[in-house]
Amino acid sequence: MSSVTVRHHLYTVGRGPRGVPVVDDIARQSGVGPVDVDLVRALEVNALAPSGRNAVKHGTRLLELALITSYLRTTAADVLVLRADDYGSGSRRIKSFVSEAVGLGMLTELVRHLEGGSEVGPLYDFDALPAALTGRFRRRGVRPDLLFALDRRRLAGESRGRTERRPVRVTKQPRDRLNELLPWAEAHGGHPLVMTWCYLSGTGITVDVYREADPGARLALDLTGRPGGSRGTRDEWPRDRGPDDVGTEYLFDHVLATRARVEAQLYRSAPRTDLRVAGRSLRGGWAPADLIADERGVLFLGVLDRAVDPDAGARIAAGLADRGTDDEVRLSVLVRERLVLALASGRTGQPWDLLDDQASS
Repeated sequence: MSSVTVRHHLYTVGRGPRGVPVVDDIARQSGVGPVDVDLVRALEVNALAPSGRNAVKHGTRLLELALITSYLRTTAADVLVLRADDYGSGSRRIKSFVSEAVGLGMLTELVRHLEGGSEVGPLYDFDALPAALTGRFRRRGVRPDLLFALDRRRLAGESRGRTERRPVRVTKQPRDRLNELLPWAEAHGGHPLVMTWCYLSGTGITVDVYREADPGARLALDLTGRPGGSRGTRDEWPRDRGPDDVGTEYLFDHVLATRARVEAQLYRSAPRTDLRVAGRSLRGGWAPADLIADERGVLFLGVLDRAVDPDAGARIAAGLADRGTDDEVRLSVLVRERLVLALASGRTGQPWDLLDDQASS
């Protein structure tokens, strides 16, 4: 585990021109502090990202994940930081990829934190929206990045990753992004929404979390340049869903196939191994977790031939991590459905012994 700094914000919703929902007030809440995050769990959403019409290839995806971990390090005080000098020397495209990928990962970890550390269900990437739904599920405007399956509800999530200096006050950019997202939330029945802005630096990572306040709440204004606009009723804004449109429940039922497709593509393209995890065949491979400074540490991306139920996956991952940790090696493992991710500091090469499930039983 590594720590990041989290700052919480609540916003209230008013009405702009033509009754469009807009942010009314934003207020930063008291209590800024460190939150432990697991970098391996934060990599999951990036490991399963679809690639459009092309098949996902294991070797390509493994190196993409290694590129992300290469620009991050954990200090002796277990603080997750950006390798700022190395990052600054990169091209704009690479820097954008790294910052947005870390931002997505921090969104997933902070949702787990907001849910009290409970296991969050599958992630659904809006980039994976089936073609059959693109014309029916929110026809115009901005959509969130992810949907989360929680115990009793669905939560939409939006993330941003930045390397600019973290602001002291709430800035215009998060407000503008929320204003772009609020019509989507209203078009889907006031859909729950969380937004994170992740600021990466050489001294630490700060994540600003934005959530809507309870109905009727009044906040101390902490936002300059608020546009004017009168409040109206919900019906004043024209919804862009017809009677045959669908909501997020229908989306969840169908986008499950996308994760299965990506897992199958990774499995077909991954190297074979002799290992079995939870009684299932494992394919995958290792890469250096640091492609820049060549520090000791390796990253594993693997796929099982069949899915593992959530409780068994969590139990196996914990057992492997406990067994693989000593004074010189720290091991983090994720086993979720068919996906297996591992990050082992202090090791080099291909330490297959760390993933020997039989040795952990």
